[in-house]
Amino acid sequence: MANQYLWLFFGFSGRVSRAAYIPAGLLLYLARFFPVYRIIAADGVESVETFWGGVFLIVIGGTLISHIALSVKRFHDMGRSGWFSVLFLVGDFLVYLFLCIAPGNPGPNRYGTKTDAPG
Repeated sequence: MANQYLWLFFGFSGRVSRAAYIPAGLLLYLARFFPVYRIIAADGVESVETFWGGVFLIVIGGTLISHIALSVKRFHDMGRSGWFSVLFLVGDFLVYLFLCIAPGNPGPNRYGTKTDAPG
């Protein structure tokens, strides 16, 4: 089970369906907002703001890598190159919405035989 989550969030091969992509992507977006909430709640306490600012940078880095890995697999499910995931660096929320809406290829394609499994 842990291997499946590691593959889902950090693997770059295989395919992932909309049904798995949507909640995983939402979880990553929520993870980004938690440190921001803590910084706002610190209410001017500089040491607390500095700590949560560092946490925010780490979370942003991890969630960006995870979002790119998820989108690579989602593009694979549509029969497209994972290099389209570079668009996340430009406008990640718009790419996220597109990948939530666009259907995948039915059946096997060159990136995997089935959806929601490593390639």
